[in-house]
Amino acid sequence: MASTSPLITNPEGAIRDFAEAMTNGNRDIGPDDRELGWLEEWAKNETYLKVIMDVIKARIELNWPYNYKALLILGKMPAGALVDLAEKLGKLTDAVATVEGAKHLKELAKPLNDKAKAEIAKKEEADAKAKQEAIQAMWGGLWANNSYTAPALQSAGWMGWPYPYAVPPGVALGAMGEWAGKPPDGWKPWVIVRGYPVGQYYPSSIYHGWPRT
Repeated sequence: MASTSPLITNPEGAIRDFAEAMTNGNRDIGPDDRELGWLEEWAKNETYLKVIMDVIKARIELNWPYNYKALLILGKMPAGALVDLAEKLGKLTDAVATVEGAKHLKELAKPLNDKAKAEIAKKEEADAKAKQEAIQAMWGGLWANNSYTAPALQSAGWMGWPYPYAVPPGVALGAMGEWAGKPPDGWKPWVIVRGYPVGQYYPSSIYHGWPRT
């Protein structure tokens, strides 16, 4: 039979209403373990997680008991959801004694703040690794459309391949091969060797002069 339950007909709206009710200004009661469990389960769905986090972000900016209840629910959210609230969690962790409920806010905020920092560090490490891999995949050398551009790139910080590469990655010494990465139309790969731009066939540069190509 068709159901008229809001959780069926409008789940996002029902979850938002529930999250707001669980973070209301009633000083006598807050969300219990069962209610927190429901929110934790709903948060496994990305759409519902966003709805819950929108409520938490609004409530955590308010005073006691709104912020405390928001922290209770935030503790049941995925670690990645804490990143956007790292700054606010840091402030609550350092809340001065004059802030209402400071002792209890700190008890909840500090471990959440630590998790947020760990997630930020993990994300930065992953982003740096992905960026480095993208650079290595893209640049088999310095793409330039003439031999005069390469020295200019060198002066911008490209001083040849870093140790331990005697030749660019993926090119065996003495082998003739194409550079990794796709150049713009009409452009040619170059690297800096002993201060001079060297063309596509890098191994020929081991002789003190220009490549034979």
